[in-house]
Amino acid sequence: MLQLYAVPQFPGGVIFQQDGAPPHYDNIVREFLDTTFPQRWTGRSAVMAWPPRSPDITPLDFYLWGYVKSSTVNVSTTLII
Repeated sequence: MLQLYAVPQFPGGVIFQQDGAPPHYDNIVREFLDTTFPQRWTGRSAVMAWPPRSPDITPLDFYLWGYVKSSTVNVSTTLII
């Protein structure tokens, strides 16, 4: 799927972040990543070092927290005594 659908749509110079799932660590997958993203992929046994379980790039950073903040900041409160 990655090779057929996603990669053709990526702009040049993309850095690909791989998770540590065992099927994604197979030699054939790593060879594909080395060929498709030379020196530009992170994950288990990648050339680019990346801390395990790093929260630096997560879907939550791009959508959820901004949505939660915008939903809660605008809520009016009343004083309850």
